[in-house]
Amino acid sequence: MTDVEQWDPRSISLGDNHRAILSNAWRERTGMKLPLTQEDLETMRVALMAKAGDWKQFAEPADDNTIINWIKVLVLCEEQYSGFDCGAKSPVIPLVGVLRQRGTYSREITSWIKENSSNRFLPYGSLLDRL
Repeated sequence: MTDVEQWDPRSISLGDNHRAILSNAWRERTGMKLPLTQEDLETMRVALMAKAGDWKQFAEPADDNTIINWIKVLVLCEEQYSGFDCGAKSPVIPLVGVLRQRGTYSREITSWIKENSSNRFLPYGSLLDRL
């Protein structure tokens, strides 16, 4: 046994500060341009390392419209800011999963994501991950 503890970089605690950043970014956007500060960006870049299950748990108490807005913010972040490209590990995928579990995910959301994202894994993730 060793005295050195293992640090899991993907054990990120998502909380109210992340909810506020995502919600405020969508509410205060100008067109498709997000008003994120450098501090907001750094906070969200760390949050991107959270596990898919953590993102699902984070979204569970939120209403559908809030989750849809968070999805849009994360899609736009990936396109507008460096350090947000997540590929098949994008938090958009588990957020979409929450809406699909609820039966409230629509084709319009898929269309919006496809129109605004260059991430080929969105909105459903890698086919290998779904098998």
